[in-house]
Amino acid sequence: MEGKSPVYPGDIISLAGVEIALLPIEVEQEQQEDDESSLRKPGKPGRVLFLVTLFQLLTAMQLCTFASEENKTTIIMAFAGLAAFMWLYFIFMRALQRTGFEVETIAFFLTTLGFSVVASAAPGELGKMFFVTIMAVLIFVLLGWFLRDLERAKKARWFMGGAALMLLAANLLLGKIVYGAQNWIYIGAFSFQPSELVKIAFIYAGTATLDRLLAKRNLTMFILFSGACIGTLALLGDFGTASIFFVAFVVIAFMRSGDLATISLICAGTGFAGMLAVRFKPYIAKRFSAWGHVWAYASTTGYQQTRTLMYAASGGLLGLGAGNGLLKHISAADTDLVFGILCEEWGLIVAIIAVCSLVCLAIFTVRCASVGRSSFYVIAACASMSMLLFQTALNVFGSIDFLPLTGVTFPFVSNGGSSMLASWGLL
Repeated sequence: MEGKSPVYPGDIISLAGVEIALLPIEVEQEQQEDDESSLRKPGKPGRVLFLVTLFQLLTAMQLCTFASEENKTTIIMAFAGLAAFMWLYFIFMRALQRTGFEVETIAFFLTTLGFSVVASAAPGELGKMFFVTIMAVLIFVLLGWFLRDLERAKKARWFMGGAALMLLAANLLLGKIVYGAQNWIYIGAFSFQPSELVKIAFIYAGTATLDRLLAKRNLTMFILFSGACIGTLALLGDFGTASIFFVAFVVIAFMRSGDLATISLICAGTGFAGMLAVRFKPYIAKRFSAWGHVWAYASTTGYQQTRTLMYAASGGLLGLGAGNGLLKHISAADTDLVFGILCEEWGLIVAIIAVCSLVCLAIFTVRCASVGRSSFYVIAACASMSMLLFQTALNVFGSIDFLPLTGVTFPFVSNGGSSMLASWGLL
């Protein structure tokens, strides 16, 4: 068929060699679907947002208890601004006939925890985080609007792929080395991580619509594009981010081809490349040298993780109180070791809830993927969520020595403008 054609019950359609027969729905099935749809009605988003607002209020009060006088005003203004902006977003979306706000509610809850971490460890950066959060939500809204038109979204793939390669090339030429990785670009008083923004472009360029899904040339170009991105990140020494990109690549490649043999071969080749990186990159080798027995290197390469474990344990189940922790005085506590701050100041219960919030988003993604109206959306959603989940796993398990400390952030929670923009963009 070329263009649009009517279809009727009893017609047989062949898609990629698979024949699909259109059968009329039975009365029992129709009744069952009606019952299931009644169970899927969204709850009361206003009530949940009210609880998040109450949580924000109590958090600000707790932080002000331990903050200096000069920081109290900053904390109050930042949390009041976040709450006001959240409600303005809610009112605006309700005016546009939106009913479900589950995804945004989880993100705002995690962002509130992020504000708490920044207020505790670096209160002077709260103003920056507030404005970055506004920008991040605007990116979330604009991307959501842009992606609604599938044809428009498809046309932007080449631009997004080219932008990703240009950003990584600029990072390779202009990037500054921080903690062993050349992943920062400084422009005057501002700094950002290009690799965070490339995440969105990478997902965008890797998706495929049904007409391109089985095209070998299309998949080959994506493999070459992925190799360029991951290889550049490896040259920059940012192996944590490179591994996140690789996981997204595996998810996209498998969803596009379904070829386990090819995926296994790619994984084996990447594993070999990883061993070479450990062999020839002393910075990476040092990270692995302390992995699994950080207490033996408590004064050198295991310093951060041993302190994270001690302070996290001191928080118990309920924590010492927001702003009352000591881990914040350790280097990179509000970025790479943020899970330790959550455990120390908020307790193990809230820290696990933060992780479970990302798991809830993953479950939401799987349920949405089953009714996606194009493979473009399904692949993009699953790959984006894979990035967020794997990044969370690297941050959490790295800080408590289950995995090597790779220097990646906890989505929505860690201090960092680039990370916040990328997290909302992937959402």
